[in-house]
Amino acid sequence: MTYLAKCSNDKVLKQNLLLALFVLSFFSVKAQNFELGTWIGGANYFGDLNDNASFTMIRPAGGVFLRNNFNTRWVLKSSISFGQIAFDDKKSNNAFNRQRNLQFRSNVGEIAVMMELNFLEFNKQKKQQWFSPYFTVGFAAFYFNPQAEYNGKWYYLQPLGTEGQTDPSYSGIKKYRLVNFAIPVGGGLKFSINRNWNIGVFGDLRVTFTDYLDDVSGVYPSPLSLPQGSQGLAYALSDRSGEVGESIGDPGKQRGTSSKNDFYLFTGISVSYTFFRLKCPTPGAMK
Repeated sequence: MTYLAKCSNDKVLKQNLLLALFVLSFFSVKAQNFELGTWIGGANYFGDLNDNASFTMIRPAGGVFLRNNFNTRWVLKSSISFGQIAFDDKKSNNAFNRQRNLQFRSNVGEIAVMMELNFLEFNKQKKQQWFSPYFTVGFAAFYFNPQAEYNGKWYYLQPLGTEGQTDPSYSGIKKYRLVNFAIPVGGGLKFSINRNWNIGVFGDLRVTFTDYLDDVSGVYPSPLSLPQGSQGLAYALSDRSGEVGESIGDPGKQRGTSSKNDFYLFTGISVSYTFFRLKCPTPGAMK
């Protein structure tokens, strides 16, 4: 990745994080009953490498969130989350994937706004309403940047254009964006420990608008569309099948499944503290 491209991506991420902080502070001012919390757990990826929904390469994740409880049923949640996603074709139970022999890892930074619907009334003022399952859906913006290990070093894959993105006039495809969007869908269970403290468990799937979380989507490129041709690093990381057997990376042969976008999943345990805003008495109400 060039210095200018990295600075541009970092600038976009910082702007998004500042926007998220503004949203969090805005709702904290407007909220009548809001929760400030944190969570820790894991992140898992599903896509062209992990095409059988394996959970063998879960990576750590965590974040902070703010809930604005409108009432006992409806909640607006804003969050900032970080995690890592990864997979290796060697872990696949698909014979083609193992022969393809690709791998990746990527840190993910995300801001999200979600609506939660409590299936039961969740009211911290009443002891009998201390628990509820809930459903959530929303919108998220996230940053990712896949890497692969080669000869003991990790290389960013997007600048290399492993499917010919560095030469769109030849390959017909452009570089994918490192900042993208997703629809979070999921749910969980929330519990009130006492008047202020809450705990929860959840699992939220991110349906993304990109097929390049893993840097794999289309077909094997011609070496003519790669930097330094068949002698360059891009070629070595584009087709790694020769490292485990006979090379299968003929130009135009399917490398991934471009008809399906990638997903990632956050699961975890949360802890939050509820703040109650006291209502000032109306002038003249007490005599």
